Parts: sequence; C-alpha cells; structure tokens
Amino acid sequence: MANNEDKSVIKQDSPPLTVDRTQADAETIVNDDKDKKDERLENAVTWSKHILKTAKIGQITKEFRENKEYKPNVSCAISEKMAEKNRYRHIFCADENRVILKDRESSNDYIHASWMRMPDQVQFISTQGPIKSTISDFWHMVFTEKCQVIVMLCQYVEDEQEKCEKYFNDSTEKYGDYKVKVVEKTTECWNSVKYTVLEVQRKGVKHTVHHYWYFDWHDQIAPLDPVPMIKLYKTVLKKCNNRPIVVHCSAGVGRTATFVGIHLASGMIRDNPSLEMSEVLRKLRKMRIGAIQSQLQYVFLIVCIIQNFIEEKAIKKDSQFECLLKKYADVTRKVTQAIEEEEARKKRKKKTKEKEKEKEKEKEKEKEKEKEKDKERRREREENREREKLERKRSKNTVGLVSENTYANDKKDSSVFVKNSIMEKDKSKYDKSKYGKSKYDGGGEMGTAKKKKNKFSAKKNKNR
Repeated sequence: MANNEDKSVIKQDSPPLTVDRTQADAETIVNDDKDKKDERLENAVTWSKHILKTAKIGQITKEFRENKEYKPNVSCAISEKMAEKNRYRHIFCADENRVILKDRESSNDYIHASWMRMPDQVQFISTQGPIKSTISDFWHMVFTEKCQVIVMLCQYVEDEQEKCEKYFNDSTEKYGDYKVKVVEKTTECWNSVKYTVLEVQRKGVKHTVHHYWYFDWHDQIAPLDPVPMIKLYKTVLKKCNNRPIVVHCSAGVGRTATFVGIHLASGMIRDNPSLEMSEVLRKLRKMRIGAIQSQLQYVFLIVCIIQNFIEEKAIKKDSQFECLLKKYADVTRKVTQAIEEEEARKKRKKKTKEKEKEKEKEKEKEKEKEKEKDKERRREREENREREKLERKRSKNTVGLVSENTYANDKKDSSVFVKNSIMEKDKSKYDKSKYGKSKYDGGGEMGTAKKKKNKFSAKKNKNR
C-alpha cells in the first residue's frame, strides 16, 4: 500500500512528458548555454583588458621568476628507475599521470610521457622527443591510444645538438612491430609549419596520423608572431577527432607545455576573469613537471591567449595589444640576440678548447715521436755495443784460431821434416854413390874411411 502511495505521489509530482515540455526544456538548455557562453566570453574580455592595461613585460617576467622553482610534491620513482629511456637525466615525469603503455608487461610499460587532461575533456599527451631506443615505444603509444594528431615543436638538431631522433622517413620504415610510411607531404602548409600524413600499421591494422611540425621555435626562447601558433592550435583541435593530441619538443616540458597552456589557460580564464597566470603555471607543472622553462615562453603564452581571444572575436586587436606585441618582440629579439651571442661565445670557446686539445695532441705526438727516436737511438747504441762485443769475440777467436793453426802448421811442418828425414834416411840406403854402394853399406868414400878406421881400431885393440 505504501508503495502504491509512493508511486501516486511520484506520478502527481512528475508532469507528463509531452512534445511541448521537451521543446521548452531544449529552449532552456539553449538559453542556459547561450547565457553561459556570453558569460565566458565576457570573462575573456575582462581578463584581456586587465592584462593589456596593467601588465608590463617586466612585471610578467618577474611573476615567472617568483614561481620558476615551483615543483609539485609528486613521486617520480618509476621515471627515475627507467633513466635509460629518458632523454635528459634531470627531467622526470610524475608517476601518477604518466602514460602507461598498453598491452605491455609492467616492466616494459614506461615512456617519458604525461597525460594532461583539460577541464573540457580535451586530452593532451606531453612527451619528450624520442631517442633511438624509444621510437618503437612512441609509435606503440600513438597506435594503442589511437592518437590522430602529433605536434612537433622542435628541430631534430639545434645548435649542433640532437634534440629529437628522426622517428619517420620518406620511405617506409619499421620500428619494432610498427611500419610507418608517408602518405602525403607538404613542404610548408603555412608559415613555419610542415604537414605530413602518416600511415602506421601493425599486423595488417592501419592507422592514420596527421603530423604538424612547427620548426621555427628554438629552445628556451619563443616565436615573435603568435598567429601561426594559434592557427596550428585551432587546426589540431579540429583534426584530433576527440582523441588525445600528442605534443612534443625535445624534453617535452618547455615549448610543449606552452602550447598545451594555450588551451588550459583559455578555459580557466573563461571561468574566472581574475585568474593569475601563476595558477596556470602551477597547474601545468602538476601535470608535467618542469612545464614552461623560460620567461619568454611565459610571456609568449600570454600573448597567444590574447591572440586566441582575438581570433574568437571576443576582443578586437587594438593599439594596446599592438603595443604589447611590440614590447614582446623587442624583448624577444634582445633575449634571442643575447642567447645567440652566448651560443656563439660558447662555440668560440669550444673551438678554442678543441684547438688547444689539438695542440696538446700534437705535443703528445711530438713527445711520442721523441720517445720513439730515443728508443731507436738506445736500440742502435745497444746494437752497436752488441756488434762491438761480437767483433771483439770474433777477433779473440780468430787470434786463437791463428795460433792453433800456426801450432798445427808448425807441428805439421815438424812431422813433415821428421818424415822427410826418415824418408831421406830410408832413401839413402838405396841411394848409390859414385862408387856404386850405399853409404850405409860401406860404399863410397865415407864408407871406405869408416872401414879403415874400424880396422885400425881393431888392430890397436889386438896389440894391447
């Protein structure tokens, strides 16, 4: 019974749903939306006028310096652990909003990329320029998150330093499981921007990606003209098809966060006309540690926000904005010139050091040559000494050999003499004298005399 009463009450309290009621609700929603839109538009106007009237370039840069060291209290343990996949050793991404690579083991799901989710549900992925070992991870992220737009805000090489590994080529290239090929390419679709259509394929599944390369934005500084940047920003919002927009520079924190900041700040200002830009900076850094790196990037962000409101016809481009642009351009030129001079000084210093190193190398080479020459001279002296020793030894051996030979020859000569004597003696036995008998046979004069002597001695002995 109670249930029936409750139902009857509900029926009585709820008016019947009719065509007239539906139309009335729709009109209310439209009116509410219109009122809200008007309010948001008015907020944009109020904020812009306040900035143009009161803000000075020096004041804006001072505000940045006061908040430059702000760091959110977040953990970066995973990013620190996976240091080999980070382009820079001192730049990490927070664990709480890092992009986790899908269809990967937890030990292999890391990429230096952060989710930057906006209040209006638009999503950006801020990431570093790929290094050689993470190109396949980069394309895996783009493919699995179904990202249809990539915004590149750096050059591959700046000031002779690599800022981003080239992650696609004119020909079809394979990166891990992914084949990437260029479908359409324009040299320059508008000032400072190149546009390329890419096809990413894995296991027969194809995915189209629109690649926008803003190539005239150097590290730590900012472009002079905000118009190309706002045109790029508007274009990628239309092309993204409600999918995450991948944005990268080199580290993925300076230029990247400035670009994303255009969307975040524009939305926050529409809700709150008294918004301080330092709040935008802090919110950006909670999503991407180190977001916005320099004073010029901070000023450029403000200039881009006002240019965005001008393009939306919220405000008109008046003399105050022209004045701000001029001052910004003057400061940017001066800072750019100072940076270029500093870079030139560093290059000169580097070249000087290289020359000094070359001189040192030459000196070392000369020293090595001298050492080799000394070694060669010592070797020659040693060889000469050894040669002299050998010569002396040979001389001694030669003298000894000569002595031995002399002795042998003398001995030989003696032997020959003795032998000859014996032979002569033997020969004399048969040698006939003029008397026809041998000397030893008593023949000849000597033999006769000897016989006579012997006879005389015999007679003498007999007489005795």
